[in-house]
Amino acid sequence: MEQSYLQLQAKLMREYYRDFSKYAKGKLPERKVAWVTAFTPVEILEALDIEYIYPESYAAVIAASGKEQGFLQESEKGGLCRDCCAYSGCYNGALSAGTAPRGLPPRPDVLIATNNQCNTLPGWWNLLAQEYEVPLIVLDYPGEYADREQAFSYVTAQHKDLIAQMEKLSGNRLEENRLETLLQNSRDSVAAWKKVVDLLPEKDIEPTVLFDGISYLITFRCKPETAEFYTAMYEYYATSPEADRERKPVFWLGYPLWYHPQRYLKELLPDFRVCGSNYITWWSLDYDGESPMEQLFTAYNYTFLNLSAKTKRARLQDCIARSGAKAAISLRNKSCKCDFVSAKYIDLPQIELEIDMIDREYLDLERAGKQLDILREIL
Repeated sequence: MEQSYLQLQAKLMREYYRDFSKYAKGKLPERKVAWVTAFTPVEILEALDIEYIYPESYAAVIAASGKEQGFLQESEKGGLCRDCCAYSGCYNGALSAGTAPRGLPPRPDVLIATNNQCNTLPGWWNLLAQEYEVPLIVLDYPGEYADREQAFSYVTAQHKDLIAQMEKLSGNRLEENRLETLLQNSRDSVAAWKKVVDLLPEKDIEPTVLFDGISYLITFRCKPETAEFYTAMYEYYATSPEADRERKPVFWLGYPLWYHPQRYLKELLPDFRVCGSNYITWWSLDYDGESPMEQLFTAYNYTFLNLSAKTKRARLQDCIARSGAKAAISLRNKSCKCDFVSAKYIDLPQIELEIDMIDREYLDLERAGKQLDILREIL
């Protein structure tokens, strides 16, 4: 019997967190463990049978469980102030407290950070490296501003060095055929996810579904089950009723609110429908290239947040246009001051909300409601 998308979703979630409670009790993992940032080339780690954990994603899970405040306070006691990235505060607080909703992740053998997403991450990973006294690898992706040929040589040298270090750590040898298969899995996952995203402007679908659903493209993008899951998800929601055209279509610009049951301010938007979001497109990486090294370079050097301001504006404009949005809600995230993405260069009515994706104490619902009333008047 073919599994439903909900069964596949539950299976993927169980697989990721299956041993966290055992690790918290001292169980040692069977494989070497890397803690990685969201845009790490995990196809290399998967090919070498290294387990990889995403602290950012687990911080989101902690906030969704309603436990983040205690851990933010715990990390503040250790010197990580509340004005720092709330992902780091939440996760580090859980480590300090020795507890978390799904247990604790296994101790890392290596830490891998990248700068193709957020320049805060290498700093956070450096704190973790000092705490656990394990090697820290920082992958430097120059992005779109660098000459492509020179950037390819520079990044490929780092990828090959990463492979050599991970072969030594794991005791395994990387087989190119295995890496090619995993890269194809990632391409298949991205293609299947894009079809799901395209449903949001057309169908009566809560954006919550996509805000939560994208987590598998982050944590499991190179596994074959991910494309299968997204294909089943698309087939399920393709039969949903058509979107309510009486409600004002609005573009959600920024992170989901992980502590909110619907991941967005649904209670303040009864007459709006979220028809698009840039967040749900960030992990649609482009694995273009003839060789595995070229595919890894293209995917991880040209992430959305690593593009030039001009290219980001053009892509954002195209994303908003395809969504059919008539207005935008931009989130000025307290945790992401350097990576704030605005649609201010796009001719579209919009408001900016002071907010945070993890720390619910930073949310002023009354103020947000007044700003939304202004947007209603404009429309």
